[in-house]
Amino acid sequence: MRHVLTLTRRELGAYFLSPMAFLILLAFQAIACINFWDLVDRLSRHQQGLTSLSDPMNVYVSGSTPFWIAILVAVPALTMRLIAEERRSGTIETLLTIPVTETEVVVAKWLAGLMMFWIMLLPFVVYLPFLYFQAKFYFDVGPLISLAIGLSTLGMMFVAIGVFFSSLTRNQIIAAIWTFLLLFMFILLTMLVYFYAVSAQLSWAEAMRFVAVLNQVQTFGTGRLDIRFVSLHLSVCVFMLYLTVKVLETRRAQ
Repeated sequence: MRHVLTLTRRELGAYFLSPMAFLILLAFQAIACINFWDLVDRLSRHQQGLTSLSDPMNVYVSGSTPFWIAILVAVPALTMRLIAEERRSGTIETLLTIPVTETEVVVAKWLAGLMMFWIMLLPFVVYLPFLYFQAKFYFDVGPLISLAIGLSTLGMMFVAIGVFFSSLTRNQIIAAIWTFLLLFMFILLTMLVYFYAVSAQLSWAEAMRFVAVLNQVQTFGTGRLDIRFVSLHLSVCVFMLYLTVKVLETRRAQ
């Protein structure tokens, strides 16, 4: 795995050669700003006794509809080119002829996508010190740490899914669509099915609640770092990366 860092730097550099990364980062900066001012407004009304606010971090991030819409769009956009573009341009064959393994290529591309995912979330962290030191709202850092870990493992899983679909096709748009559909299923569809199961009093409602991403992130936002959720994210991540390596090995053998 000695070539992974070199390949990762190559992929990160490629991100910033196009305006895509800058547009995504700008969009997340705007969403973070809007969410922060919404949180400040809610806290102000809470201090005046006009409303209740038990979980500030869930209001700020995990309960934000614009945040999840941006995730649904950004992750496919960031991962669709990682392998699909290499296949379309024919550079994947050249890359695999140098002394690197398929595993190194896949891990490097996944790491680059994951680093971009973390960079996307940085604006949400930047505003919190102002809330703590300037506004004197001394929030508990426990939920913040739990949410950061949960979003990181969730990002590992999402990026791995995107890399996998990018390896299946030469068309970036097709890769993005398939990634979007699977993320949509994880984020929204699972929650809708859970609500239906609860209303119908079905026996598998609790199982659907366990796999619902929105429920997982809301749990992290309350300060509960459920190891079962983290294990699920990491297991899916490793499985998708394994499948991606096998896809590249199959392509090389043809």
